[in-house]
Amino acid sequence: MKYSSLSFLFFVLICFVSCRKENSERVNQDEIWLDYKVIYSSELDTTFARVSFKHNDKNGESLKLSSKSSILIDEINPDFNGVFQWYQLMIKGEQSPILFKYEDLEGNVFLNSIEVSGAAEINVNLDTIYSDSVFYLPWNGLELKDGEFVNAIFDGALDNDLTVITQDSINANGIYIKSTSLNKLPLGDLTIHFERWNEIEVNSTSAGGQGFGRYISKKKTVKLVD
Repeated sequence: MKYSSLSFLFFVLICFVSCRKENSERVNQDEIWLDYKVIYSSELDTTFARVSFKHNDKNGESLKLSSKSSILIDEINPDFNGVFQWYQLMIKGEQSPILFKYEDLEGNVFLNSIEVSGAAEINVNLDTIYSDSVFYLPWNGLELKDGEFVNAIFDGALDNDLTVITQDSINANGIYIKSTSLNKLPLGDLTIHFERWNEIEVNSTSAGGQGFGRYISKKKTVKLVD
């Protein structure tokens, strides 16, 4: 009986997950919300260009395009990832801007150019952080402009100890880290990296959309001490 109940619950879960995706031909084309991202990973030296489609808004059902509509990324047909529900093109090296061309079932064409605004790398000379002191963590790269922010991401050796600290002040080129901000990190080795984001206004349907560029720096291992 217990096995049958678990099997039934698993079947219901699979049905629920599968129902979260619709084909774009089943919805009003003006109700398709667009999400564009261009991500450069300095660690991998790879650019990821992604676009996903939702019904009505960013929290709506994921949509897979009908064969009669199309998405091109830099004139290339991208692969569809059924797990993450996005179309993606991977390009070796840093490439920006990226041109997205989406054509819906009614022949409406939406062109969007998405770029990564700039780098934000960890100083190679950083090797030690003192847990009881305020310190300034600069990045190697341009100062922030309007519509940009940088996350400093600290990752320790334990589960669930990831710490993210954000800087979004215009003209900033670093982040002041308070000692209390790192309370849940254990002493010892941890990694730090920056993620720099810039938001871009996009050409979209009436449902709207968003565009982001994202630069992910190389990781730096440092030691957290008293």
